[in-house]
Formats: sequence, C-alpha cells, structure tokens
Amino acid sequence: MIFRDRFEAGELLADRLKDFIDKDSVVVALPRGGVPIAKVIANRYSIPMDIYFVKKIPSPYNQEAAIGAISEDGYIFVDERAKVMLNVADEYIQEIANKKKEEIREKREIYQKEKIDLKDKNVFLVDDGIATGASMLVAAKSIKEKGAKKVYIASPVAPKEVVSKLKEVADEVILLQTPADFMAVGQYYQDFHQLDDEEVIELLR
Repeated sequence: MIFRDRFEAGELLADRLKDFIDKDSVVVALPRGGVPIAKVIANRYSIPMDIYFVKKIPSPYNQEAAIGAISEDGYIFVDERAKVMLNVADEYIQEIANKKKEEIREKREIYQKEKIDLKDKNVFLVDDGIATGASMLVAAKSIKEKGAKKVYIASPVAPKEVVSKLKEVADEVILLQTPADFMAVGQYYQDFHQLDDEEVIELLR
C-alpha cells in the first residue's frame, strides 16, 4: 500500500485505533513526520495532542551512525555493543546527551507547545513510519517511566523484524503494514517531503 501523503495515512491509522481510544487517551507525535498523523487522530477523536522529542547520540567517528539516543525527559539509551566496539567514553556520551537535551528544549520553545502531563494517560505514540525502531523504543520507555497508564505504538508502516522489539516496550503495537521487503519509510508515500518548522507550528496550533 502506497499512501498519498501523511494525512491519508493518518486517516487510515485513525480507523484502526477506534477500539482503543478512550477518555484518558492522548496522541503523541515524534516530530516532525509524526505530527500530521497525530493531528488527524486528535481531530477525529477530539483528544489532546502533544509531541515528544528523541535525539540520536552519534558515534564520535561518524555523525550519521547512532550509538544511542536521548529522550526529552533525559532517558538515555546506549548500544553497549557499539560503545565497546568503538571504545566510546562515558564522558563523550554524557556531553553529547546534554547538548541534545538543550537542542530539544530550544525546539519545543520554537514550536510553542506546552507539555501535557502523561501520568495515568493512555498514550498513543505515533510516527509516519518506523525504520530501526530505536526512537520509538526510547520514547516508549521514557513515557512509561513518567507514569503513563498504557503506551500504544501506532504507525502506518514498519519492517516485520522490528515488531517484536516494539512489543517488548508497548502495551499494544498497531501497524497498517509490515512489509518483508522494507527499505525506507519514504517508499510507502507519494508525498514524503521533509516538514519544516513552520508546517509543524501550524499543525500544532
């Protein structure tokens, strides 16, 4: 299935969520791509919407390769195997994590979005697609630690091999498709343009 754009994918995902949504539900997007999806779901069910940031911690030797990630609440995940193999110091990880947390704080200010208290809420964590699952795993674990009642991971597309990892941290994983030949999220969208900050701000209003 190829989606016309993120809004169409959001409508189809919203259809699948109807039996899960209740009065304690909040939809939370991983920015930026998850924001249009979350907007559609929030509008459909008249539930609150928020965003949740996760930033990768890059290898000191290759900025494109992640050795971990940090959530906006300070939850840090480190791939211990990569850390040992590359001989990465704990001090480096902490320094980069602090920088990323500051970047997240600045970005939330730009988006002018007050955080919603997710304690005792049923949180629907959404993105426009899942590739490795690392960001979703960190976000789900962090939100659970903050006291969410349940965490649902929902997305239009994810590779089959990451589903079991997602199920370890989520109460429920809801996906429209799990192709065996997955290569990249963008291949499942006709329009997969990179959202800019202005588009995100407009959707969050």
